[in-house]
Amino acid sequence: MMRKRLRWLVLIVVLIFFVIVMRQVLDPFGDQGYVEISHGSHSHYVPEDRDPNVGLDHFPTVPPGPNERILPNGQVVSKQ
Repeated sequence: MMRKRLRWLVLIVVLIFFVIVMRQVLDPFGDQGYVEISHGSHSHYVPEDRDPNVGLDHFPTVPPGPNERILPNGQVVSKQ
């Protein structure tokens, strides 16, 4: 009986982990509209509509504020 419960618990934990991973894979930007990309000892915050011709070093190393957004070229502007 205890083994059966343990099996169900492990199955539920694996299922929850799978759902979290798949959510991140299918929608990496979520509600934020940007994603954090690790770049050596720091991170850059890149919008989902990033211009591929703009280098990663042009994007901010801090997340935008609640009333700001990141443009495809890396510039941070206030939301309108």
